Order: sequence, then structure tokens, then C-alpha cells
Amino acid sequence: MTALRRGLLAAVVIGAGALAGAVAGQATRTEFASSDKFIGRYTALLRLVIANAPQKVEPSDLVYSSIDGMLAFLDPHTNFLRPDTWAHMREHQQGVFHGIGVIISLRGGKITVITPVEGTPAARLGLRAGDIIESVDGKSTDGMDIDEAARRLRGPEGTTVRITIARQGLTAPLELTIQRARVPSDSVRYSFMIDKDTGYIRISDFIRTTGDEVRRALERLQKEGATRLLLDVRDNPGGLVDSAVATASMLLEPGQEVFSTKGRTADSMQDYRAARDGLHFNGPVVVLVNRGSASAAEIVAGAIQDHDRGILVGETTFGKGVVQTIYPVRDAGLALTTAKYYTPSGRCIQRDWDSFFSYIHPPEDASGKEAPPPPKGPVFYTDSGRKVFGGGGITPDHEAHLGEFSERMARLLANSAFFHFAIDYLADKPDKAGAARAFVVTDDTIKAFRAQVVAQKWLPAADIDAALADPTDRREIGIALRSEVLNAGVSLAEGYRVFLETDEQAQAALGYFAEAAKLQATAREAAKPAQTARLGAGVPGV
Repeated sequence: MTALRRGLLAAVVIGAGALAGAVAGQATRTEFASSDKFIGRYTALLRLVIANAPQKVEPSDLVYSSIDGMLAFLDPHTNFLRPDTWAHMREHQQGVFHGIGVIISLRGGKITVITPVEGTPAARLGLRAGDIIESVDGKSTDGMDIDEAARRLRGPEGTTVRITIARQGLTAPLELTIQRARVPSDSVRYSFMIDKDTGYIRISDFIRTTGDEVRRALERLQKEGATRLLLDVRDNPGGLVDSAVATASMLLEPGQEVFSTKGRTADSMQDYRAARDGLHFNGPVVVLVNRGSASAAEIVAGAIQDHDRGILVGETTFGKGVVQTIYPVRDAGLALTTAKYYTPSGRCIQRDWDSFFSYIHPPEDASGKEAPPPPKGPVFYTDSGRKVFGGGGITPDHEAHLGEFSERMARLLANSAFFHFAIDYLADKPDKAGAARAFVVTDDTIKAFRAQVVAQKWLPAADIDAALADPTDRREIGIALRSEVLNAGVSLAEGYRVFLETDEQAQAALGYFAEAAKLQATAREAAKPAQTARLGAGVPGV
């Protein structure tokens, strides 16, 4: 399986109830007989290659590659899940894995702790942001990539792993033996109040726990005063259908259609509707989308747009309108496209995949932005009569694009300058959380940052001086410093809240809540005649 096809698995819509025990499905005896006659031929070819190829080839590599080639004939989203991929996917979708409980990244070429996860072994043992993991079970992490480091840190629950930590202020590396435990893998990483009225929820993907995570976040935000919601599904590649329905149910009217599916077999014809009980948020909603919003994220966005429940802001979504069913195959799995899905207005938003490369890498316009395809295909209508179009993803109600960092800012970010400054700033603070919350960017702060940038050669003196003289760069430097200090001292959510101040799409979205409220009211008025007609039809003798 190529790296591209492995990556594309992230955009698969998977029904939690779709796990099937047999690959056979509803194939007929004739269809099986037709395929069985080729099996002997395939086996003979496999043996010839193993016996006579000029280099030794593992049978598993040959078989897996041939399966990949067979499935590539169907569509870009049908994939064979090799045993390691299958195990990782199931673990991820359960919303939990077993490890020590740290978020890590490469900073300055070193495996670095970004933050420990609250309530995990790493947090209890005092690991902190900025700790460098020098070795895992005696193996040096020099030259090790993030994936390998993560694999070595993870393992069965209850087993132990030895790590060596380098920390500023310690004269010698710190050696720790940590017992692995269950670590939650949240899909709602950020949820907080942006202002006194506006709650913000970002969903990274749709896993088994997403519905419960969104519900808890909404309940908390409403207690904190949220009367309107900014829902962020940018770069959300999709996931479990049931979790997408659970999320949409909290925003739509009870019983409204979320989406439907249609395929070749009878069991692929499904109609999914919002739950009639449970939490229902009634305030205006604005949804942030971009080209990375795919699959289950598009199901939620499409339902909100078609029912005029809210306003979509950002960029045209990926355009994945097909559904995969997951079939276990011994210790592996098959993600097989079994149906198309349709938004409540009846549109399918699947993009053309004649060119696999163009499907994965959409064309860009002259400015470097992905060019949204012009609306085309059949016209459909939302609940209040607005036009929407099938094919090519979901076009937002209002386009908004992220700006580009200057080259100077990009180099500072690439060198993790703000992260290192934050770690150094908090190193001698006994109460790191308190110090981080009290941190403000002053002229002295800027001078200290400039000195560190020059000393570490992250930028030449002339370049950092030019950045500080530029109003945009200086503002972004100040925000980045505040964000990273809060990341390191308090939590990633606190730092991200500050970082949103530089997010042009999020800032633009905040201006559309009045329109969202008006649209919601219009849709409710449009629904009243139909509701009245249904009530009247059910009363005998009238």
C-alpha cells in the first residue's frame, strides 16, 4: 500500500455498527464460482515468483501488494488494512491507547515533550513541557522520528518503559521507569469560551467517544454562558458515522434527517436522523470548514447547511461522498466502499477521482490557495429554499482564507523559537501555571526574545529587527509568545485560545452569528406549515 493510499484512510466514513464477520456479503454462488477459478492461477503465479525472482521476496509483501493493486481498481477509498494498520485503527477509534501519556514533537531535532496528558503516568511523575526524551528502553532517540518514538513509548497496559530525560536546570539526565496505562485520545481537544456569549468547539476527527465529548463540552459551555456556538471541523478527516450523527443530533431539530446512504445491496440503504432525546443546542451556529474537512465532517456540515441551521465559513470541503464498511479479515481488515451518502437536500458531494493525484492534491490558484471548484451539477434546495449544489464538496456560505506568515515568522516558527523562549521563561518559576497566566508581553520581554533569537542564530539581527519593526510581525510575535507560555505552563487549550486571535477564518466567522440566527428563524417559519398540516391530518372528524 502506498503512503498516499494509507493517508487516504483517514478520510473514510466508518459505521460503528458495520463491522461484519464475513467478507462474503451478498455475493451470489455464480459470482463466487467465477472468481474461484482464478485463485489457482494466482497461487501458481505466486509460487513462481517466490521460487524464481532474482531477489528474495517475502510472500506477505507480494500478497499485500497484489491486494492493494486489486482494490485500487475500485476507488481511492477502498483499502486493505494490514495487521498493524488494522490494530492502530481500532485502537484510535476506541478513543484510547496504552502508553505513558505525553504529547511529543520534534523540536530542534530532539524528541521533546510538548505537554503531559492530565491524569496519566507521565503527569503523575512530573514530566513537563520542554523535557527532552534522550532514550527509550536504552535506545537513543537521536535520529528517531516521531512515529518510532511513539511506538516505543506505547505498549500493553501494565508493562513498563524506561526513559531518560534531559531537562533544563538538571546537572545530569533523569532516568524514569514508567508503567503504561490507558490514555484517552480525545477528539475534542479544544472547547472554551471565546467571549461572554460564544462557545468554541474544535473536533479533530470522529471516534467512538466524540458524541459524549461534544455533549460534555456543550453542557459546560452553556453553564459558562454560551448562547451561540462556533464549531470548527477544519482538517477533520472524518471517522465513525454514528459519532457524526450523535454530534449533528445536538444541533439539529429532533428527528431531522442527518444524511442517507444508497448502494447496491439492500442493507446499504439507510436513513440517519437526529435523536429525539438528549441535549439539543438551540443557539445560532457557525461552522468552520476547509479542504481538509472530509467524510463525517462533511456529513455534519452538510446537514447544518441543508437545514439552514447555521452558516458555513471557510473553504470548499474535500468532497468525499462515499461510505466504507469495515470487514474484519482474520487479523486484518477491509475498508470497502459500499454506498454513496446524500445530504438532507438530496445532494451527493463526491468529487471526481479520474486522476488519483489530482484527487489527493487539488489544484491551486495563482495565489497558492486551493481553488474552490465553481458550483456545478444538479441544483438542490435547503429547507428555506436556498440553492446548494451536488458534486465537488460543500461550498461554504462565506469564503474565508488563512493568511500567510512572513518568511521571518515562518523561520522563527520552524526553529521553535517561541516554544524554547517559553520553556526558558518558566524554568525557574515555582508556580508555572500562575506565572503563565500572569505573563504579558512587555518591551523587556521583546528585548529578551530578540537577544535569544540572535544568540541561538534563529534569525540574523537585521531580520529580527525588521520583524519587530513590522506591525503585523510584531503583533504575531507577541501572540505567539503568549500562546506558547500558556501551552507550556497551563494547557494546550489555553495557548490555542490565544492563538485564535491570529486565525483569520475564525475571526471572520465571529461576524456571521446574526446571519446564522436569522437563517435559523427563517427555516423554522418555513417548517411550520408542514407541521400544521401533519397535525391536522391526524385529527379525525375535523
